[in-house]
Amino acid sequence: MEVDRPTAMQIIVAWRDNKWVVLRNAAEIGSYAYRAHAMDMARTLTAEAIELRIDCYMLVREQDGRWDEHPCPKPAREG
Repeated sequence: MEVDRPTAMQIIVAWRDNKWVVLRNAAEIGSYAYRAHAMDMARTLTAEAIELRIDCYMLVREQDGRWDEHPCPKPAREG
C-alpha cells in the first residue's frame, strides 16, 4: 500500500556490516564509513521533511546493537 501524502518521515541511522547505513522510511539512502557522514545525510533528510511539512523522527542503532530514538537532527545551515 502506498500513501499519496505521507504524514511522517522515519530516518534510521544504523551500524551494519562495518558501516553506517541511512534509511528513509525503510528504503536505504546510502552507507558511510564514518558516523559524521551518515549524520550529514540525516540532516539533509530532515531538511526534506521540513520542506514537505511532515513530522520527522529518527532511530539510531549503535555499534553495540542498542536502539535509541532521537529527535531528527537540525538541518545544516546554508550560506
